[in-house]
Amino acid sequence: MKSLNLNFGERFRKLRENEALQSPEERKKNYVYILILILLLLLVLYTMRNFVEVNSLNSGAPLPGEPSAADNKTIDSARELNAKYEAYLKLREESPQLAALAEAVGRSPVAAVVPPPSLASDTSVPEFVPTVTIKALVVLGSDKICTLDIDGEESGKIFKPGATFGGGKGKILSIDAKGVDWTWANKKYRTSL
Repeated sequence: MKSLNLNFGERFRKLRENEALQSPEERKKNYVYILILILLLLLVLYTMRNFVEVNSLNSGAPLPGEPSAADNKTIDSARELNAKYEAYLKLREESPQLAALAEAVGRSPVAAVVPPPSLASDTSVPEFVPTVTIKALVVLGSDKICTLDIDGEESGKIFKPGATFGGGKGKILSIDAKGVDWTWANKKYRTSL
């Protein structure tokens, strides 16, 4: 099989000068060249049409630096979320201050609630384990003393092993250099430094 000679200049010159084709094979080559040119032209037109469509679709879109309407909604919801988070942080920071103020004035929001006498016998208060915080710890030989803050007890009270708290429900079992062992309602707990 002969290789195709892609000499477009020669082919167009012959077509311009209306020279007769010598053989059916040369005529066949000319048709192939014309067909290839038509396909290339159609491909270029198709590409240009797609380019125009893409540009027309993007003409209404904002520029890369400008936020769109969806971006504005996202920004607004992010601002609302930040505002809620800041309000939560403010409430969390001020909550201990409000509790300290209420304690300083001698008010307890729980103590004010007293059930009526008819319901007093039917109402049982659930047993909550108190929070025990070590304020100071002294271990000198066999002498062991600690200062604890316990819910429902006087703040900064001094305890020795065997001391009770919470109306006898809690008891200090042992004190060592690393913490305090204690019980509450017959369950053993440990508070470490």
